[in-house]
Amino acid sequence: MKVVFGNDDVAGKNISYFLEKNFAVDVIGLKEHPIYHDYPEKDANARKGELIIVPSQHKSLKSIRSLTVHAAGNFDTNDYGGAKNKMTPFDAKYARGVLLNIDKYAKGLNFEVTYEATHHGPYSENPLVFVEIGSSDLEYGDREIGYMMARSIYESFDEDAEIYCGVGGLHYSSKFTKMALNEGVALGHIASKYRFASLTPDSLSEMYQKTIDSQGFLIESKSFDSLQRNSLKKMLESRSLNYRFI
Repeated sequence: MKVVFGNDDVAGKNISYFLEKNFAVDVIGLKEHPIYHDYPEKDANARKGELIIVPSQHKSLKSIRSLTVHAAGNFDTNDYGGAKNKMTPFDAKYARGVLLNIDKYAKGLNFEVTYEATHHGPYSENPLVFVEIGSSDLEYGDREIGYMMARSIYESFDEDAEIYCGVGGLHYSSKFTKMALNEGVALGHIASKYRFASLTPDSLSEMYQKTIDSQGFLIESKSFDSLQRNSLKKMLESRSLNYRFI
């Protein structure tokens, strides 16, 4: 495992400090934020296929106190780093392990623990997982939270789970998060319902191929009308991708 963070990112530095100090994990600080730094595996001197963790801050317009895990990638434009129409590989089992640890250690701290839908860069050929503190300076630099997030990363484990990509829901993927926490399901790349217009057979294939060991797709039925559901079915079936509505 390699850890990269941005020197301009308070939360990233906070988590990385404890990973290095308390858990003897090597960390690499980048001059620019990792979302704009494609192929971070080169700076991290990572082996082919070695997992990269990016501790980072998460911004929310509503300043929601949140602790999040998510994949990197773009469904169309790359305004926030990465490559257009490209996903970065994602280790869904490891990411679920981090999420389970955060949920355990954050109890009573008044944070929303959640997957986020796939968004922003960087592009990498190595599996990469974002682990974030949101959503204001007060939380970013909190030493207790920084240590707890570092511990959650360090103690993550590849517990057996069914692995799926997700389609539907909001940017904060509450239903998929509940499934991960309670039903032995690990989510890989997630497209919120707002991404429907950007979904194509190619982008769905990209989500599937870049989610390590994916078994197919879970689609949140209530997010779409009947025409949209039929469209999703046709696109997935055109690429022989398994799916089920939930």
